[in-house]
Amino acid sequence: MGDMTVSKLYFLSLMTLSYIVGELTHFLINTTSREVAREVEFGEKSCFVNGSFVTDEEEDKEQFDCSESKNETQCGSEKHCYWEYSGLGIQYQVLAGPSFILVFIFSAVFLAILSDWLYDKLSRTLMLSVGTATFSTACLLMGLAGQYWQLVILRMMIAAGLSVCRPVSGGLIAELFSASSRGVANGIFSWGVYYGYGLAFVFGIYITRADVLGYGWRAPYVLAALPGLVLAVLLATTVKDPRQKDTEATAKASSDGRAYFRTLARSFLSPSMLILLLAAFFRHTAGYCWAYNTRLFFQTYYPDFDIGLWTFSASVFGGSFGVFAGGFFSDRLVQVLGLPSRLWLLSACTLLAAPLAVGTLYFPPPGAFGCLIVYYFFAETWFAVLFTVIVEIVDPEVRSTCIAIFLFLMNLVGGNLPVIVAPLRSYFNDYRSALYLVWPGFLTISAFIFLLSSLPLWIREKKINKQYSVNK
Repeated sequence: MGDMTVSKLYFLSLMTLSYIVGELTHFLINTTSREVAREVEFGEKSCFVNGSFVTDEEEDKEQFDCSESKNETQCGSEKHCYWEYSGLGIQYQVLAGPSFILVFIFSAVFLAILSDWLYDKLSRTLMLSVGTATFSTACLLMGLAGQYWQLVILRMMIAAGLSVCRPVSGGLIAELFSASSRGVANGIFSWGVYYGYGLAFVFGIYITRADVLGYGWRAPYVLAALPGLVLAVLLATTVKDPRQKDTEATAKASSDGRAYFRTLARSFLSPSMLILLLAAFFRHTAGYCWAYNTRLFFQTYYPDFDIGLWTFSASVFGGSFGVFAGGFFSDRLVQVLGLPSRLWLLSACTLLAAPLAVGTLYFPPPGAFGCLIVYYFFAETWFAVLFTVIVEIVDPEVRSTCIAIFLFLMNLVGGNLPVIVAPLRSYFNDYRSALYLVWPGFLTISAFIFLLSSLPLWIREKKINKQYSVNK
């Protein structure tokens, strides 16, 4: 890791902090959905226990279970129950998923093509700055929204801003760091997902509960946006795009449209990339399924358990350490066993994570969170390893575009497919069963496909080594 200089670490820190704020703005709706739904009025309604209703012990034993009520009339007939928005339903799933994902994937591809095609003209640090300012401003405005359609439009703006981070930063990291430290750098950058997701629970639960200045759920949206506006200024003014402008061949290739698209097609349509994409469909669906339903699952089955710090700890300590360890160990393995070993590690860790996902859904807290912390350690190796493999198997001049197209397709399927949880929940008449099928089930499938994706790379390396031996 000799190329981890102070200036490069500062650059990496700005990109990571920007990504953390971006993911915080992304997941904040998942931890405030019930509060937002009740004020803005959208989604399904359910029957809840009135906590202020006082009964003696004998009456308490004979009380009707409010959660069993299926309609407003039955709920209203019980004095200790009330009918209110639950934060669940297809409108919530659309707000959390498709309204974000569809803009995210199209914006990511468009901006990455601009970044690669206008190689010597467009500053990627300026793109990151504008993206950071966009999702931060949109998050702040969500704290002022009063109608459902306004929330949808602002979620789209958050998606457009956040779509810059992974493709552009992935290209920058590939140029800043060598193969011996690239996995670790990608791992550190990927902390953005886990810190952002974990902080969404801290902001969404505790700051909402604190009712700062009487603004309730609106306060965390405003407070989450402020650091992003500062980071946007620092990205625009304190770091520069490291592109080597003396590489005339690269600049010429990027400006030649036909050559650019031929290179793009050759890189993206390789067997390894296509199998990796299939694996990512299943893995991303599983991850988003849990991310979109974490708080709602515990609110449904364990409404009195405070999950805020537990979820933050699981995401930050389990997830961030897992993604760093994935990058670190894959960097060590690749020096001994070659590029396919990154995917062998990824497959093994994903397979080990699946039973831990089952345990998270099966055991009551805090046992569930014990499983979740260990789950994150194994499961979240995938992001750093996956994108390190991608930047190493595609041509340098199309790295950002390949990452963006990969994200486009991965999110098109994996980001939208979690909406099947709602109909599966209705079909099984059980929320937990629906999550069993989509979360640990899809994880297991992805583990075997990741292993399969290493086969073309292994065959290619064997051929290269054989040719090298013959020439020698």
